[in-house]
Amino acid sequence: MIRLKFSIHAQVRVEERGIEIDHIKKAIRNPDFTRHQFEGRILVGKKIDKKRTIEVVYCKESSLKKTSDYLIITAYYL
Repeated sequence: MIRLKFSIHAQVRVEERGIEIDHIKKAIRNPDFTRHQFEGRILVGKKIDKKRTIEVVYCKESSLKKTSDYLIITAYYL
């Protein structure tokens, strides 16, 4: 199970950009590409349709449960 948490920046940007939460989940679950960045951040990208690709920057938070928590830093469509 994926649980998403959003930074304040990400909350604002997702709303401003009209990003669908399902697209963020798809990018994290099954990315077309992954790039590890500084301070444990991960950039993933996923082609959504013929015109749009989403990129998501997140940090994975560990928990003792079988749940994976992801802190979304930002997300945007290309």
